[in-house]
Amino acid sequence: MKLKEFFPNLELEERLANLEIKNISRDSCNLEKGDMFFVIEGVSFNIFSILNQIKNKVAVFVGDKKKKEVITSILKDAPVIYVDDPYREFRKAVDKLYSHSLKGLTFIGVTGTNGKTTTAFVIYELLKMLKKSVSLVGTVGYYIEDRKIEATYTTPDYLSLRKLLSLIKKRNSYVVMEVSSHALQQKRVEGIEFSQCIFTNLSREHLDYHSTMQSYFEAKRRLFLENPKATALVNIDNYYGRKLASQIDNYLVTYGFKKEAHFRAYDLNLSKEGSRFILLHREKTYPIRIKLLGKHNILNILAGFASLVELGFNPDTVAKFLPQLNSPLGRLQLIGDDIYVDYAHTPQALKTALATLKEIGYQKVVCVFGCGGDRDKGKRAVMGEIASCLADFTILTSDNPRNEDPYQIISQIEKGFKRDNYTVVLDRRKAIKTALEIRKRQICAVLIAGKGHENYQIIKDRRIPFCDASVVRGLLRNE
Repeated sequence: MKLKEFFPNLELEERLANLEIKNISRDSCNLEKGDMFFVIEGVSFNIFSILNQIKNKVAVFVGDKKKKEVITSILKDAPVIYVDDPYREFRKAVDKLYSHSLKGLTFIGVTGTNGKTTTAFVIYELLKMLKKSVSLVGTVGYYIEDRKIEATYTTPDYLSLRKLLSLIKKRNSYVVMEVSSHALQQKRVEGIEFSQCIFTNLSREHLDYHSTMQSYFEAKRRLFLENPKATALVNIDNYYGRKLASQIDNYLVTYGFKKEAHFRAYDLNLSKEGSRFILLHREKTYPIRIKLLGKHNILNILAGFASLVELGFNPDTVAKFLPQLNSPLGRLQLIGDDIYVDYAHTPQALKTALATLKEIGYQKVVCVFGCGGDRDKGKRAVMGEIASCLADFTILTSDNPRNEDPYQIISQIEKGFKRDNYTVVLDRRKAIKTALEIRKRQICAVLIAGKGHENYQIIKDRRIPFCDASVVRGLLRNE
């Protein structure tokens, strides 16, 4: 597209007006000569500090009229267009360049604190089993048709998301998307019309960003308020689910264990091999057996089943596929005998994972976990108390300390311990090894929590390769 097509209401010099724009960016990495670069200030990054380094790398800059003096002093004679609101113009430009990216797609959005990944994965897998063209955007990766792209965020930024969606070649397709509270607050999914919006639950998380639970809830609620024509599938076993159901005008479908749920599970039988239950919908019952562990995964399966049925698929057909489903990577993933890797990094998720292992038959559970640096500090002692009460022994360790002192993080977790049933092993590999050595001496389950599918540790500004599952496999080989 030519530059003048992006700014039809601006009078541009002829040499600028006919510039061919190949790409749009607000990120200084991987720039090319045909790019249009938007000078947008970040929350924690001074964009002006890098302008001099990139002034010869792009075709044209778009800057804020209010910052014209400082931008001109840096870019000198480099071509710049000045506008009132660079961020608004950036979004408009993205929409023009990728105008085709949303056409012909049916969007299913999944939001909530826990269960987003598994619920989205279940829907994605069921649609594949039904031979439908489907893509998945979420925490464990971006699956664009048959291509996997490593995930940078649960929900990509506005530009990256449009680029991803433009890769979908079959336009009669489904897109299942995890929608984070950050994405909703930052309007990353603005302009996407969701056909279904699913709410899994809400519990403490991201209070470093949202400040209060009410603010966090309101961010999640935006998905439903901004998509009033979408079918809302809501878990009413959760307080915030019931609260949400009472505040939205969407066509409402509920699921859970409660008798009033439209899709209900009862007669639960939980074991190490999986779960059995009766699924009730419209007075018809389906005896279900699944490989996924725990009550929380029954809720995730219910959400997936409800989603497919509400999309118009035959419930009898969908029910037959449920036993074939597997958990996504790092969600109570069994590695060897009685060793589980789980992404549990919130208080409720840790509580659920530990309780599940007891419910499926383990008398003793050894837990390995830590808390991420530069994130909600208030949850650390809470998670310590949960581990103290539900795990028989805990090994506190490092988990993405980022710019914080890992010992300081652990000292804050320790404040929650009510019993002296823990030790500290800062090196995560050694912590896992310690847990496996305990397992040799006594019959128990080992839960390695916090990182799940992640294959790195973030220390300062470096990502160091590290994968809990790979470490476990390596240690087991050497036993």
